[in-house]
Amino acid sequence: MPAVEPEVVDLKLSRCPDCGGRLSPLIDVQEHTVIDLPERIGPMVTKYRHERRYCAHCKKTVRAPRAPNEPPQGHFGIRLLSRIAEWKTRIGIPFTKIHDLLGSVFGVEIPRSTLPGLVQRVGQWLLPVHRRLIEAVKAAPVKHADETTWPVNGKNGWAWLFATHDISVFVMEPTRAAVVPKQVFGGHIAGTLVSDDYGVYLDLADERQSCVAHVLREAKEVAAVSRAPVAARLRERLQEIFQDAEIVSAASEALDPKVLEREIRRIDRRLADLCKGRSNVDGVEHLKNRIARQRRALLTYLRRPGVEPTNNLGERRIRKLVLVRKVSGGSRSWDGARAHGTLASCLDSLVHLKTTFLDLVRAHATPTRQCERFASVVPA
Repeated sequence: MPAVEPEVVDLKLSRCPDCGGRLSPLIDVQEHTVIDLPERIGPMVTKYRHERRYCAHCKKTVRAPRAPNEPPQGHFGIRLLSRIAEWKTRIGIPFTKIHDLLGSVFGVEIPRSTLPGLVQRVGQWLLPVHRRLIEAVKAAPVKHADETTWPVNGKNGWAWLFATHDISVFVMEPTRAAVVPKQVFGGHIAGTLVSDDYGVYLDLADERQSCVAHVLREAKEVAAVSRAPVAARLRERLQEIFQDAEIVSAASEALDPKVLEREIRRIDRRLADLCKGRSNVDGVEHLKNRIARQRRALLTYLRRPGVEPTNNLGERRIRKLVLVRKVSGGSRSWDGARAHGTLASCLDSLVHLKTTFLDLVRAHATPTRQCERFASVVPA
């Protein structure tokens, strides 16, 4: 139940509602509690009156400073701006529907064309937080990476994700080239990077864990499409190897280090044997080459506690962006896309930041003249 003192409506009986007859003394009272919404939620309007006085010491006219909840400029408050940014970024409500919702439910009329600029303003305020989150991901011993398309004004752009267990950093760029992670991480990724086998990550990280689930998924697809016995056998052997690896991983803490290393080498040899020989089935040959290319990276998690064998964490985080993209179709401008990336990063990392989104926005609201501009991480 909501933490609200309920309004109590007492419904009394003086006669039987069915026949009109006399009734006995009170037996008990049955309660029926109903949660509802008001017909209309009225807006809060606050007029801030700033005194201005002359300071003889400074030789200038000074103005009373901004109140805690007062926005640095404009007629829309921080709570309203935060809510609009959250609706658009977290839930993916289109601006047209946000306009209708504000008018019909809250009685606030904001032109549809004004809404993108308001969201970008909040994104600009939170750019320093976005940079802090990038630094936190860079310092983490284990990080995940993934990427997906993000259309901007009808042309394909890319949303990059770099994440830990409590941080998500989204970077919006027009390219899927290696220059993006190189610029974000300063040319080198320290620690262990969990990703698929996309080539841009191959030489960037100290150590990589390539996603086991991607390899198993490709083996399943090859077997289903080709229907070749060799593809079915490859899939079965691959599943057996990774099931064996799961058993070793579960027992790794209890095993002597020398025994653990021997088991890892045994599994590695089985993967190497799997890649030997050539096949007339193109899909099988492609899968073998893929396994051979990332063989050592497929078993990193056996040596490194805390490293996951799959990139499920990255895929789950970026899935939220995919769902919003399906509703909104992406962004109309790169400023809008980068504001979305900044806001999505902050909203997805509130546990790490140990605050609420409203308090985060309130703490970083700055005047327009002090707002930083969105900029690409890709060198001009």
